[in-house]
Amino acid sequence: MTFILAFTGDKARIPTHLAFLIFAICLVSCSSTKKISSFNIPESFPPVPASDFDIPIRLNAKPILFKANFLVPNQFFSDGWPNYVQPSCDFRYKYRFVRSAFTLTCTSNQLGIQMIGTYQVAGAKCICSLNKPVSPWISGSCGFGQEPMRRVSINITSRLNLLPNFRLQAATGPVKVVAQDRCYVSLFSSDVTQQVLDSIRAAVTSFCSTVDATVAGMDLSGLLQRSVDKGFTKVPIGKYGYVLVNPTSVRVGQLNYAKDSFSISVGLSCTPQLSSDSTNQAGADRRVPVSLVENRDNVSTFIDAVYDYDFISKLLSDTLRNRVFDYKGRTIVIKDAAVKGTGHHQIEVMIDFAGTNKGRLYLRGTPVLDTTKQTITLPDISYSLESGDLALKIGKSLFSNKIKKTIRGRSYLDVNALVHTNIGYLDSLLSRDLGHGATLSGKIRDLKVTGLIPEERLVRMRIYAKANLEIESNGNFL
Repeated sequence: MTFILAFTGDKARIPTHLAFLIFAICLVSCSSTKKISSFNIPESFPPVPASDFDIPIRLNAKPILFKANFLVPNQFFSDGWPNYVQPSCDFRYKYRFVRSAFTLTCTSNQLGIQMIGTYQVAGAKCICSLNKPVSPWISGSCGFGQEPMRRVSINITSRLNLLPNFRLQAATGPVKVVAQDRCYVSLFSSDVTQQVLDSIRAAVTSFCSTVDATVAGMDLSGLLQRSVDKGFTKVPIGKYGYVLVNPTSVRVGQLNYAKDSFSISVGLSCTPQLSSDSTNQAGADRRVPVSLVENRDNVSTFIDAVYDYDFISKLLSDTLRNRVFDYKGRTIVIKDAAVKGTGHHQIEVMIDFAGTNKGRLYLRGTPVLDTTKQTITLPDISYSLESGDLALKIGKSLFSNKIKKTIRGRSYLDVNALVHTNIGYLDSLLSRDLGHGATLSGKIRDLKVTGLIPEERLVRMRIYAKANLEIESNGNFL
């Protein structure tokens, strides 16, 4: 393409689509011509730290609290209500407590539940002798009839923990029950408030034990293990091949609650890979350690990519096939494109074209990455042309030296510019529906190529990326 523009006599200028072509070649291809490259290209990449993915998760608390509301009875009664409880020979009472909705707090896995409720109580006393009543019962009450019910507040605390076996643990209590209004039964000048509070406390404590037992029965190992297993399975990412996460450890952050939402972070360390091969390897050890940490919000990853030339050729061909270029009255139509490695870190690109002229163009050279400038150059680029078109043959003979001077030194790709142009599309790849009312969204903060090794059968590339990811759930997964 470059030399086609050059032999017309005008100064060559690499068009955008050619820059994309060279970039795609360099990303997923790279090998050689028969001439041994003199450029200093390493045979392998140096070791790098493990990649870290820490993703904040925000859960809409309303559906969760709505369902949790049914775990706690709306009313508490004394035993045998509406009959009396008689704890001693000379005293009996009964009560009913009606709670309000929950008020919830949660900071660093410390859950607080507050309820404001009202109660009514009736009591009676008599005179006993030899543990038997010998007088009539004298009764009194609070909160019955036209009298307003008395107010009481309840505070419950629960410490949540995730065990290494992916089971949940909760330690709920102590329970604090405080009467905002006390109940004095005036007929026998007795304060029965404490008996009511003790009964309410006993009922709520029993509920707390039920909560702990319920939470202890929650086994997340299946869910989390399935998520870990997916990390050892290649996942297609559109036309860019398949990604393998390779998790090595899992991190779970601290649960917090604010503005009607629960928040927590889940992270993992991994060694991700990108390739054109969809085959999954058997026998991977899928047991990874779990640790509890502070919440984090960061994705920092090195991704090693490996592509074969058949995959690259298809990517280029699908991208450029039937693309039309017009220049100085000439029409050039790309019919096909292919890439192959020729050894010694060099590549060969074949382009079939038609239109005003037709033929086949070969471009050869060594892709060289400048990690500082983020450019990929082909400093030793050369070309050859096959065509039955007489005009092209004459152009090749008369202007071959001019063509070489024109394309040499201009054959480069600005990686930063390409990333900037495609950043919107790259961000869109991070946004997807995860199912069960959860969505993933994110933005790339930094993206650069840190290594490029063309080989005869495939090309290796190392990419560094930083991003922010977030998972948001509507809370309806329960």
